[in-house]
Amino acid sequence: MRAILEGLRTLLILGRVSNLPTVWSNLLAGWFLAYGEFKWHFLIPLLLGGSFLYIGGMYLNDFCDASFDAQYCHERPIPAGKISRRTVGWLAAFWFAAGLACLVPFGQKTSEFALFLLAAIVLYDFHHKNVAWAPLVMGGCRLLLYLLAASVAVWDKFPIDGGPFSPETEYSCFLRWLQVVTPGMIPAAIALGLYVAGITYLARGESRPGRPTRWALLLLLLPTALCLWIYQRQLDYALHPLSFTPFLLFCLLQIYWMAWMLVPLWRKTNPSIGRTVSGLLAGIVLVDMMAVVPLVGSYGVVLFPLFALALLLQRVVPAT
Repeated sequence: MRAILEGLRTLLILGRVSNLPTVWSNLLAGWFLAYGEFKWHFLIPLLLGGSFLYIGGMYLNDFCDASFDAQYCHERPIPAGKISRRTVGWLAAFWFAAGLACLVPFGQKTSEFALFLLAAIVLYDFHHKNVAWAPLVMGGCRLLLYLLAASVAVWDKFPIDGGPFSPETEYSCFLRWLQVVTPGMIPAAIALGLYVAGITYLARGESRPGRPTRWALLLLLLPTALCLWIYQRQLDYALHPLSFTPFLLFCLLQIYWMAWMLVPLWRKTNPSIGRTVSGLLAGIVLVDMMAVVPLVGSYGVVLFPLFALALLLQRVVPAT
């Protein structure tokens, strides 16, 4: 029994499952921004597909980093001898296949976004240690989760593949809908991508000696500025002119959380970058809350339990 539990924990650590609430938050935020109706038969495959692709990406990350981890991160499952590198590679392929199987039935738009996401994950995992722009690819992965969720949310609102319109027409309708109906979708996705890129740049100093890349911390501040612009843009389009108070409170919450995580980097001689990165990863949910509040107002707080869940799971499974 103990061996089974240890094996299960190894799989959970490989998948970094404590970050799954942030993936769900991204997908739900994209769903809200797309004016998606509450449909369990759409939401469940979407959440499962996104989760499986994320877990596959984490497995592939350990597969690609086996040599690096053997030198710098001896506690990771592969260098610790808890699982073979080959097995991790096969499991990554399994999770990728499971994720695509959940998403492909939603048609051309969703399939293409899922494949773009998979390609970005693979590109990042194979090159993130040797190219400076790799964190931007990681940010792009989170950006694509918004678009993936939006494509599923509106799947039944456009001509289905094989219908009276061509797939090309369907895809063009979807892109035009994003630009006109939800003017905040793309800026919100970009804000999220920049935030995650900033975290990724910062995380590079976790397993290597030296001070963190502090200039990248500026990327963490951009979502608040972009979300302010999104709020004003929603008002300009006369879309849900909600009270500014909920939005301001969510922005202040995000700023407070970032300050709580980042101040130790300046105040301590040897700060715990792992603690900071883990906390900022949980803060992805707060970025999502800022993105959706111009549309749903104070109801954006429905995402907050995912923030608490991410912090809770980090006590059991490391986030990095």
